[in-house]
Amino acid sequence: MDKDRAVICNIISDMLDSPDKYEIYPTSTAYTRLEHYIESVRAEALGYAHGYFCILLDKGKDPRTEAVPNFFGNAIRDLNTGPWLAQSS
Repeated sequence: MDKDRAVICNIISDMLDSPDKYEIYPTSTAYTRLEHYIESVRAEALGYAHGYFCILLDKGKDPRTEAVPNFFGNAIRDLNTGPWLAQSS
């Protein structure tokens, strides 16, 4: 979450620091950067989920029986995201 906040603050700060000669902020550029960031985070999460469940299959386990809290706890730890990181280590 801290990483997300930093990226979002950076994008918004860049926008607010860059008005054009008519004092209009480049919101379209900021929106595009935000959309690209969200797309990258989603792709990372999907890639992680795919890999995580493939590992379970390789170990002979059924991914459908994996407890959701276990999956999210591991994802938060492995992707270094979330305020729970310190607690789940």
